[in-house]
Amino acid sequence: MDLTLFQILHSIFGSSKIVDFLAIFTAKYLPYALVLVAIIFIFRNKSWRHKMWVLLTLTFSLLISYGFFSAIIHYFYNKPRPFTALGFTPPFPETTSAFPSNHATVFFTIAYVMFLINKKYGYWFLSLALLNGLARVIVGVHWPIDILGGALIALIGFLITQKIFPESDFKEVQPEAVTE
Repeated sequence: MDLTLFQILHSIFGSSKIVDFLAIFTAKYLPYALVLVAIIFIFRNKSWRHKMWVLLTLTFSLLISYGFFSAIIHYFYNKPRPFTALGFTPPFPETTSAFPSNHATVFFTIAYVMFLINKKYGYWFLSLALLNGLARVIVGVHWPIDILGGALIALIGFLITQKIFPESDFKEVQPEAVTE
């Protein structure tokens, strides 16, 4: 199933220079734009307490998903990338284990946190994270399961962080009205 889906998606690559350019751009350079826009959204957001909560949520979600779960999986499980397993040259080299996708882990984590700030923009971030993952499959540096695994690991890290730092702990304290 993973190989079949990979072959379908990867067959798009090489069909035209425009498709190749868009796939490479989306796979390699779109993440920089996502990070920049995420930083803008975080710092133009509400109160300093809410900004602190968003930053803590993002930082700890990334530490748990990318720095812990993904790192442990990479340490114990070395899955070859498609270009290694199938013997072709990708447009840009990648050297780490394929599963889970570090890009997917990081950018889905950012997308989940952005969803907390604004649901409308959160859907955009989720869509762009998925588009980045699909592009990485199209150019041949990941299997589809790598992207799905990264998205799932990001969700787990995000949900754990939500339990540790609930938003209610960072709400502005309203002074009580004085009644006489």
